[in-house]
Amino acid sequence: MINKEIPINIIKRYINEFAPVIFIILDSDGKIETINDYTNRLFGKKIIGESFDNLLVQYHQNFSIEDLANSYESECMLNIYTQDKNTQTYQFHFFKYGSKIIVFAHLDVDEIQMLSNEVMSVNQELSNLSRELTKKNFELKKANEKIAELTRTDPLTDLANRRFFNERLGEMVSLSQRKLQPLSLIMTDIDNFKFINDKYGHDAGDKVLKEYADLMQSFVRTEDLVSRFGGEEFMIILPLTTSEDAYSVAERIRIKLSEKDILKNGVKITASFGVCTLKKEESIESFIKRVDTALYKAKHTGRNKTIISE
Repeated sequence: MINKEIPINIIKRYINEFAPVIFIILDSDGKIETINDYTNRLFGKKIIGESFDNLLVQYHQNFSIEDLANSYESECMLNIYTQDKNTQTYQFHFFKYGSKIIVFAHLDVDEIQMLSNEVMSVNQELSNLSRELTKKNFELKKANEKIAELTRTDPLTDLANRRFFNERLGEMVSLSQRKLQPLSLIMTDIDNFKFINDKYGHDAGDKVLKEYADLMQSFVRTEDLVSRFGGEEFMIILPLTTSEDAYSVAERIRIKLSEKDILKNGVKITASFGVCTLKKEESIESFIKRVDTALYKAKHTGRNKTIISE
């Protein structure tokens, strides 16, 4: 059974220390004499001694402190301006108590619900925006990856283009010279390619380039790089590979190409190869020039052969 005779000191302590309500005692002139802890947290102690009107925001109600002092009880909805610069709406109750005016106030339930609904709406909107942003970022990432791929890929053969070849070769040469590890290059050129284009058309020439690119890819490792160097010329970067091993790779590609009937008309397609291995402290320009010279020698000593750079 609930004890209805609660001691007044317990009520005063609860109001002063725990209750989430504004509690103010005004003198007969409407000046603030006493506040509870909750009110202190809202406004600070600086309000003691000030007029109650100073707490109100754009107050235009048709009653005054004098009216409150002369009535036993009254209530109204008022906006207050807290010390953290927020405007809040409270339901105020005024009680005449001798020469004093006791003021109670609690947050407007309708405003709390409205604010809660607004917060939920904003959170939902933020959640939707976050999902949309995540989706857009994913799409942007995929688009950037596609752009990066296009900038380093030859569109006909899907091999690395010359720009990407130059970037990768620079990295591999630097690594090879730091680690003192072998690095080899194969340069290859399709024999009599102009004749193929002139006699069978550019579509046939494109087919030869594409199938040759696929053939070379099937003979290299994951760490190797096959690239279209220009026209019918191709380069293969072979890290951790000596000139003898690179020569073996080139020969397997050369023999396999000569056995294929790419154009399905019995015409034999062949290619020539130059091979070289990076020298100690050799420049990239010298490295490429030496493999080009080896290829030139293969082309001018009968074609369909592989020459290792001296």
